[in-house]
This record gives sequence, C-alpha cells and structure tokens, in this order.
Amino acid sequence: MRLKSIIAAAVLSAVGTFTSAQTYDLKIATFVTPKHGMSKWIDGWAASLEEKSEGRLKFEILHGAQMGPPPAYYDLASNGQADITWVLHGATPGRFKLTEISNMPYLFCSAEQATRVLNDPSVRALTDPEHRGVKVLTTFMHPPGQINMKGGPVLALSDLEGKAMRPPSKTVGQLIAMLGGKPVGLPPTAMAEALQKGTIDGTMIDYGGAGLAFQLGPFLTDITEVYAYTSSFALVMNPDSFGDLPADLQAMVDESLVGISPQIGQIWDKLDAIGKDVLTKAGVNIHTLSDEETAKFQAVGAAQTAGYLASLNDAGLPADDVMAAIKAAIEVVGPVGPGCQS
Repeated sequence: MRLKSIIAAAVLSAVGTFTSAQTYDLKIATFVTPKHGMSKWIDGWAASLEEKSEGRLKFEILHGAQMGPPPAYYDLASNGQADITWVLHGATPGRFKLTEISNMPYLFCSAEQATRVLNDPSVRALTDPEHRGVKVLTTFMHPPGQINMKGGPVLALSDLEGKAMRPPSKTVGQLIAMLGGKPVGLPPTAMAEALQKGTIDGTMIDYGGAGLAFQLGPFLTDITEVYAYTSSFALVMNPDSFGDLPADLQAMVDESLVGISPQIGQIWDKLDAIGKDVLTKAGVNIHTLSDEETAKFQAVGAAQTAGYLASLNDAGLPADDVMAAIKAAIEVVGPVGPGCQS
C-alpha cells in the first residue's frame, strides 16, 4: 500500500508539473502598422504576459491587416480565427449602436479623457453586452479630429458648403453633410491621392492620422482645430480562447488590463502632438474658429446627437441611459489631456 501511495503521489506530481508547464498559444491580429503607438502597446502588453506567466502564455502577433481589412476583425475574434483582435466600431456601422454614442460630436477633448470614460464601469455595463460573441478586454478612443483642407482654410461654417470631404466613419459622414459638405467615401489609404488629384477638398481626421499614419502633410494647406469627433475601438478576445485558459492565467489577463486607460489614452494623445508637429513642419497652416463660429459647429453637432439618440430610443434601446453614464463619467474624469487645455 505504501509503495502504491508513493507511485500514485509521483504520478500526480508529474501530472501537476505537466499541467503547470503547459503553454497556451494565442494569436493577436490588428489592422494597422506595427509602427503605430497602439501596436507597440499591444506588443509590450503581450510580452509582459509572457514574462509573468513564465512562458505559459505565448503570443503570435499579426499587425498590418494581414488577416483582412478593418471590418473583418470583430468576426475574426468571434469565430476563433484569431484569439484577440483590435476592433474599430465604426468599421461596421450600426452593429454597435450604443457604443457609437461615444462617437457623437463634441463629447471629448482628448484621447485620455475619452478612453477613461469609455472604460468607466457604468458605461461598460451598458455597452459590453452588444459585443456579442466576444469578451471585451478594454476599449479606447483616439484624439478628437480636425478639419484638414487643401486649397484654403475653413474659418466659418459657410466655408464647408459644397466641399467634398472624406469622413473616417458613417457618423462623421453624417456630421459633414449636416455642416454643408459632401461626404466622399474612400479607404484611408486613398486620401493622399484623392487630395492630390482634387477628388476631395479635405478630410476630417486627427493629427496623428494625418501627420503620421497617412502622411498627408504634402497634400494639405490648412487645418482648422475643431476637436469635433472621436472614434471608438475595442480589444476583444474569443470567449472560448479565454475559457480554455486555467483560472490563474485568466486572472492574469484580466488583471493586466486594470487601470490601463490613462496609459493607452496618453499614447494616442502623444501621437496627436507628434503628428501636429510633422504637419506644421510640412508647411500646413493651423487655424482656430471664432467663438461665434464654434457655437455654430457645436449646434450642428448637438442636433446630430439628439437625432441619433432619438432613433435609438425609438428602437427600444437605452440610449439616454448610455449618454447619461457617459456624461457622468466625463464629470468624474474631468478635462484631462492636451486637447482639454486648449
């Protein structure tokens, strides 16, 4: 009996050792260049998990849209083709109706403020459920976008009348139309050529996107700072991939994302500052609106927001609750970030 007990204990010990040493390979996919600040953050996050798990977690990271264009990344995670993906909500308009309330005009003044608000527990409690088929790891937003033009500045609302403008999302396209412009749908990689050829007169995009990601400096003459819109993103995980991890590794993943909103928001805000510097050095002129004209732009934004909320309320969705949670979180977070100081 004693020998049998010793053998049994040895077997259990061996099994335990095998289990603790088992590795879990996870694939992360994004649709942006590996040089992007957020891509680098993801690389660092994955590396820290590999280190903390003593090699039990292993990550393969595919940047640069290797698995498809931006609209594909939610389904890549939900169907398990990738374990973790970076999702742009606006790439699939109407799929995340409540989350896209955060994309309404003039809500936020910096990426840090927006990211901290979007991750507030009261907001996440209302928006996470519409992310069906995935586990939301964290959400984040880029800095508010500006009006980027070729051929002259926008100094008044009337200056946008009839101008062909490339919007980054359906929401911004609606805003452009309400401001009097003509939204022209183009992939972001086509902006530079369209500006050069005169297919579009301008685009609404943040400084980081214009100056760094798409290098529009040579094709722009003027930028008007309006801090008009933000776009939301999420880092999501296939629930089966998460469920297959042992409890300690699940906890490690969850804990790695606690309190990281300021850090991620600051990464995006730094990209904005660098992008602005690149554009000004390229000779692009920076403008601001008068208080009177700012009020006109904001009135249009308020009308768009009211219309969108009404449409969701009419559809039986808790739009007013989401907006109330966002505004309450804004009050708590306060005006943090460079755009909030201007």
